[in-house]
Amino acid sequence: MLDAFEKLILKVLQRNGRASTQELSDAVGLSPSPCWRRVKRLEDDGYILRYAAILDRKKLGLNAFAHVQVSLIDHREASIDTFQSFIEQEDQVLECSSITGDFDFTLKIAATDPEALEQFIMHKILRLGVVRATTTTFILRQMKVAGALPIDL
Repeated sequence: MLDAFEKLILKVLQRNGRASTQELSDAVGLSPSPCWRRVKRLEDDGYILRYAAILDRKKLGLNAFAHVQVSLIDHREASIDTFQSFIEQEDQVLECSSITGDFDFTLKIAATDPEALEQFIMHKILRLGVVRATTTTFILRQMKVAGALPIDL
């Protein structure tokens, strides 16, 4: 179980992963040394998986985002392994989730424009040889992209 200080540390780090130990200790009300020990313990215990920078997608020329639902031809281990290997190596696939319903997976994909997204689906996903069908839903506007997980649930 996390105590109140550890929950506060996680909240602060989700907003600012570059916060110094002093900034963290000021924000949570601990002295720097115990604060640093708690951060280290949170890292060691796997609560903090990694630190990352959040980039501006438009400055990078990524103007097309979509959710692509994928149905596999079959559910043999070899087919799933092929698909999973593809997902792991493709940077354009931002998220992949196994889902219930008519499709097996839903992907969140980034591309420079709709045509590049079409090329990615047609020339990469569908040519894997294990995908039966896809359905694409373009993201018109993102109104909330939190990235931070709720700590107090």
